[in-house]
Amino acid sequence: MKNDTSKFTGIKRMLLAMLCFFYITAVSAQSTVTRETVLYAVKDTTHVYLDKYVDNGVPYKGKRPVFIYVHGGGFATGSRINALQTQYCKHFAAAGFVVISIDYRLGLANNKQPDEEAVMKAVSLGYGDLIDATAFIISKANEWNIDTGKIIISGGIAGAVACLMAEYDICSGGQFSGLLPKGFNYAGVISHAGCIITRQDSLTWKKAPCPMLLMHGSVDQLVPFDTKSVEGDFYAGSNYLHNGFVKSNYPHWFYEEVGADHIVALKPLQYNFSETDEFIEQFVMNGKKAIIHTIWTDKKPDSMQDMYNVVPLYITGWDKYEVETK
Repeated sequence: MKNDTSKFTGIKRMLLAMLCFFYITAVSAQSTVTRETVLYAVKDTTHVYLDKYVDNGVPYKGKRPVFIYVHGGGFATGSRINALQTQYCKHFAAAGFVVISIDYRLGLANNKQPDEEAVMKAVSLGYGDLIDATAFIISKANEWNIDTGKIIISGGIAGAVACLMAEYDICSGGQFSGLLPKGFNYAGVISHAGCIITRQDSLTWKKAPCPMLLMHGSVDQLVPFDTKSVEGDFYAGSNYLHNGFVKSNYPHWFYEEVGADHIVALKPLQYNFSETDEFIEQFVMNGKKAIIHTIWTDKKPDSMQDMYNVVPLYITGWDKYEVETK
């Protein structure tokens, strides 16, 4: 395996952001993406929906791969409906994916001071619903013309936790793994500032995880970059996962933003398409067996305090699929 450590300057990031902006603008102007809302489960009288995006203007030979996006919001708020998330989904639809953006039960809604037991229950609801959504999508394989061996999951904040927890559940024989077909695993996980939370003091992978793209700010104030313990529960962040994966020789790409905080949970929705596309192409589609550690350093690291400038569409696009521009 190859361990590739690289550094990028703020100037390069700016140029990449500009290229992404013009690319996304061009794609949006020519978009033939259709969106369909589907009920995928009824849980405790709660109707849980997903949005399916398909670009029928993009020819694709054979069955299409699947890209599932799981929104953030601390398991207390958020939904599948957000203009920046829609832009993110359409990017992958334009690449030929059947893209699914899911809702899940928000276990911490209206709970302003949750204890650790409530947090763990909410996490279980979130990633359990993700696995249920995956099972539903698999059941639609023929109808939707999808490749069940190429299902990628991606999420930010709580959504990233749900993705990592779902993969850990599958690879450690967890409580929800039996809901999926025998031998199933995701083709890739893309985590924007996520972690795995367990009752144990370490992680036990009974089988190798799928390739992962782990993106995290080194001074994240909400989700641990490395580890933390809360009332005996172990929180394993991206740096901890990276170090463990290196020791076990598990293919992955660790993308570290030095000095950046929790803003990295949102930035990839707008700025990191080149890295994400490369991860999918090399690790998922081509089966690259590599370990990559990218270190991104800006003169002034981005911060949640500046999120209105960094990811304005996430704010203005709350509960909207699109935001009209004048």
